Amino acid sequence: MRVLIDKKDIGFFFESLKEENTVYGVKQKEPGFYVFDEAETFSDPLDKYTPTLLPPKKYLFPQKETLLKFSTTPSLKVKQLIEFKKQVIFGVRPCDIHGIKLLDKVFTTDHEDKNYTQKRANTIIIGIDCMKPCYKYAYCESVGCLDVEDGFDVLLTDMGDCFYALIGTAQGEAIIRKNARFINANKSDDEKIKCMKEERRGLFENKFATDISNLPLLFKNADNDPVWDELNDRCLGCGRCNIVCPTCYCFDVFDCVDLNMSSGERCRQWDACTLKDFAVVATGENFRSTRGQRLRHRFNRKFNYLMTKHNTSFCVGCGRCSRSCPVKIDVVETVNAVVNNRKTK
Repeated sequence: MRVLIDKKDIGFFFESLKEENTVYGVKQKEPGFYVFDEAETFSDPLDKYTPTLLPPKKYLFPQKETLLKFSTTPSLKVKQLIEFKKQVIFGVRPCDIHGIKLLDKVFTTDHEDKNYTQKRANTIIIGIDCMKPCYKYAYCESVGCLDVEDGFDVLLTDMGDCFYALIGTAQGEAIIRKNARFINANKSDDEKIKCMKEERRGLFENKFATDISNLPLLFKNADNDPVWDELNDRCLGCGRCNIVCPTCYCFDVFDCVDLNMSSGERCRQWDACTLKDFAVVATGENFRSTRGQRLRHRFNRKFNYLMTKHNTSFCVGCGRCSRSCPVKIDVVETVNAVVNNRKTK
């Protein structure tokens, strides 16, 4: 199903969704910086949009959440907690839609994480397509994440005076029919969108020095690449690159015991493989004791280990990590350094 929604009616659509859902949209935090937050009105800045400081994964995989509560008196009782609500994330760009699709794989492969899957099942994703590069840090074309074919309920494309809405799921069709003022798209509209997307491709540069499919083998053989020593001297080990990443999913689990020592809760919170204590084992050894080794592990997670397992890049090219790094460690520069160093071997 494909429909057209007049721009003057997009606010009505947004407001209607709030009747049965908590709706999160894009807000400007300060000039040039945006966040996903609960919104009263539609305010996506469209052409001025740059990736939000944190990805929308925070509504599916919260920064901190309680997994269970327990008490020990008069006997041990444990209650699992799975918190979720009906929610809409409005204005999700293709890179972040790809990020959510990868988290779907992670949290359902081998073992289902119900804290994630229950939130995901109650979440509507309304995407907004990118028709031109959003900022200098992005490299979505390089990792194959400019286009998105699924993972959304509705995908909006700006056609000037209206949005072309591609419906991706039965749930998406239901909310359009119930909440939007629309007309059905015709073949002429389909052809216009096709031409627009063909034209936009020339605006997006492939910034990697090799095809993405070559990276697993290159990184597999780059354990002793000098780039890791160079980055070791620059990296602060602050973990910001992990925290802002749409596809990082590592977490720590800990118990918080109440002062009465007879009750408490088990929580999990985001963790980062670039932090010093991440790879410390019970006996005190750290198998990735240097910052360079930890960064090497992070890049292998994106372009080797998980890419080999799932046959897709685990970096979506949003550029958040490069933008947020206080010492300007850049993903594109690092990947190309590994590629070029392999060529000289």
